[in-house]
Amino acid sequence: MKRASILVTLALLLGSSQSFAEETEEAPPPRYPPSSVRPKLIGGGLAITAIAYGVGFVAATSWPDAPGAESLKIPIVGPWMAIAENKCGDPDATDCSGSIWIRGLLTGLGGLAQIGGLALVAEAIIMKTEAAAPKPTEAEQSAFIMPVPIVAPNMTGLGLVGRF
Repeated sequence: MKRASILVTLALLLGSSQSFAEETEEAPPPRYPPSSVRPKLIGGGLAITAIAYGVGFVAATSWPDAPGAESLKIPIVGPWMAIAENKCGDPDATDCSGSIWIRGLLTGLGGLAQIGGLALVAEAIIMKTEAAAPKPTEAEQSAFIMPVPIVAPNMTGLGLVGRF
């Protein structure tokens, strides 16, 4: 009996055909943003960079005695140069670690914002966009009228919709 079940199982395995999952449809092609996004993204990236640089420039002119203040007047690399120059502003201070950390954090955030704005500009320049939609054919532009049923809780009727 044991041999019979093994033989039946072996016969079923050898006699059956392999079945693979059916591929009913191909995956849809990836969608890209329309090309009208490109100038908006460039403008947004430039605005972020300009605002971050402006805040750093105002800070540098408002507190000219702060260590690294002159470096903040240089766009993009200025905040990173200012972080390298970050130290106690007052030589007689006993503990200025809090101001060093806060100044370093704010300077670093300004530098990251400037680089992030430039990254948005770079993304806008190199990103793929969808081509403009094809113009509709004559058949799609022609006028048509189509009856449509109207069903509401208090009425039933027939309406017309179309393109003129």
